[in-house]
Amino acid sequence: MAIPAVMIQGLGMQASDWPGTLIAALAGDRRLIIFDNRDAGLSQLFGVATDQTLVPSTFPDHRPWPHPVAYTLFDMANDVVLLMNALNIGRVHLVGFSMGGMIAQITAAYHPSRVASLVGLMTSAGQPWIDSTAAADHMLRRSILFEHDEERLLEMWLEAEEIYAGPMSLPDWDTRRLALAQSVARAYRPAGIWRQACAMRASDDRQALLRTVTAPSLMIHGEEDPVIALRQALEARRLMPQTDFQVLGGTGHALTEENSTPLAASIKSFWAETEESSASKSSIGHLS
Repeated sequence: MAIPAVMIQGLGMQASDWPGTLIAALAGDRRLIIFDNRDAGLSQLFGVATDQTLVPSTFPDHRPWPHPVAYTLFDMANDVVLLMNALNIGRVHLVGFSMGGMIAQITAAYHPSRVASLVGLMTSAGQPWIDSTAAADHMLRRSILFEHDEERLLEMWLEAEEIYAGPMSLPDWDTRRLALAQSVARAYRPAGIWRQACAMRASDDRQALLRTVTAPSLMIHGEEDPVIALRQALEARRLMPQTDFQVLGGTGHALTEENSTPLAASIKSFWAETEESSASKSSIGHLS
């Protein structure tokens, strides 16, 4: 029986935002657990924050982030384990996109016996900031603060995707507009996006934590990622020597139908190798 996989979404994204092509390719005979993070989609809203601590900004200028924090990425990682417990699942492959990759890294560090492998898609290497281009930085801030009508929201998101995607991952815009409209209709929670952003800023430097990760790891990053620069993500190879690092040429910071096929192929190959290696070690241990 194939090991189940838990898919963890990025900032403000919903379970329904995973590209259908990617999910269909990864599923096969494997159970995929796809869920909404807290404060996103149909999951629980967390209201106002209670922790009034000043939190450093994730951006390189390190300006103070004088906003209350409701929770951190560590709490969101605990959500993943609680979900596994509720579903009576022992070990899983973790796949996380962007912020979801950060959550997956924390989960793997604190719960090694529950994590068969770790896949980070367009995510960081535990730094307390993200290395973004000026255009992506501006759009990220707009996305976090945006609370306007649906039509303006869709236009802003389409503009953001054009900045984030990279030349080889640009989607069919009519299809993307429809998908984004469906996402907004399912749930749009700007306050939740804000609280998740604050959680990222509250989670501090996690590079030492990444050194403790023992699970086989794969990181896939866009060569032209404007949100989390490739040079920042590459630090994972130093922190986690067991990491296989793959670069997608012409790709930015986006999961689209257009880049789902190569992503799925890499992930499935990695899972197969991981499970084969684990089975081999188990057999050797039994014979001895």
